[in-house]
This record gives sequence, structure tokens and C-alpha cells, in this order.
Amino acid sequence: MEIKINNKTIDWIPNKLLIAGFTGRNQEEIKAHIQELKEIGIPEPDEIPAIYHLSPSLLTTKSEIFAINQESSGEIEYILLHIGDEWYVGLGSDHTDRELEKVSFAKSKQVCAKPISKEYWNLSSVSEIWDTLKIKSWVTLDGKAEIYQEGTLENLLHPTDLLNILTNRGYDLENTVLFCGTLPIINGNFIYGDRFRAEIINPQTKEKIHLDYHITFSKTQK
Repeated sequence: MEIKINNKTIDWIPNKLLIAGFTGRNQEEIKAHIQELKEIGIPEPDEIPAIYHLSPSLLTTKSEIFAINQESSGEIEYILLHIGDEWYVGLGSDHTDRELEKVSFAKSKQVCAKPISKEYWNLSSVSEIWDTLKIKSWVTLDGKAEIYQEGTLENLLHPTDLLNILTNRGYDLENTVLFCGTLPIINGNFIYGDRFRAEIINPQTKEKIHLDYHITFSKTQK
């Protein structure tokens, strides 16, 4: 796939795709959230943070994805790319089938494409101001865009801490794309729209990385 790092376009093929779940820094809130999910039929993970192994073929930088069920939705995540000896940060959407999620958390993540941004920053260039980075997402439904998620990255595990956890668990992270967790939905309810848009903002330089894609649903669903 073609991506742009520091305004330079490269062609890169990742070896692995990992999705980290339940990565909030406040673990008491995470445990409470897991209990809420259990009450609506979504099983709890075996460990926290939960790590899901997916095929890197699910990754896409295209502006359109296809979903089987209308009840699918995106969620903003900062993502890390390991290329050469460096880590880079960008945006991704862990688009998920919410109906299948009630049956299997892992399977629900494997049936949808995972859109990622085309542009990336060196992780080292923003590490000192990490907690001030802002992320926002919008969902469009019936032609109306609604703010969906918003917050700073101080609410999620710092990349160093998350990478240390994975290393201690024995993961080989070479040429890996790592989705690093999401923020709560503002109104608490999934919105099954047909467009998802997101951005990460460096408040010091005003630079932004954008993610924007449309969702087309299967014509055969009943």
C-alpha cells in the first residue's frame, strides 16, 4: 500500500495487524465498561488490554468499504506502524460488525475492512506532547454529520506503555500495524451511518492527519 511519511510517499506491505482493545488508562473505568458490555451480550476479554490478531489484508487506504450488515460502525483509533527501525503514528478506524460482536468479539473484527490514513508522523516527533494530541470523529447519517467521539490521547495508554506490554507478552512487532484503542462514544450509542470521518490534531503545530471513508452495505441483506 502507498502511504506518506513526512510528505514522502512510500510503498509498504505490513506483515501483521494487531488490534488492541480496552486500552484506557483508567482501568477501573475499563472494568466497568466491560460489565456494561456483558449486560448487552458482548463477552468479556480473557485479558486486558485484549489483543486481536487479524489479517493485514483487511487494511485499506481507500475511501470506500463494504459491510455485510447495516449494524456496523467505525471507531477512531490512533495507530502505530513499525517500518524499518522506526514507529510512526496515524489514524485508523476499527470498523466492526456490532451484531456479530454479541456472538464473538474477535470474529466481529475480522469481517470488516480496516480503513487507515494515508499520512503519518514519526512517533518520536510527538512523544513529548503526546497527551495533548486531540482526536475527533464524525458519523454521517441521512446526510447529516454528527460529532461521534472527541478527546485527547491522555485518556488512552501511552504508546510506550502499550508496546512494552506487547513485548513482555512475546509479540514480534516488526512490520506491524497496531490499532491502539478508542475513546467512548459521546452519546453512548452506536450510529450506523454511511460515512465516517476522523482526525488527529497536533495543537502546537496545528498539523492534522485525516481519515474519511464511505460505507456501502450489502444489497442482499434482509
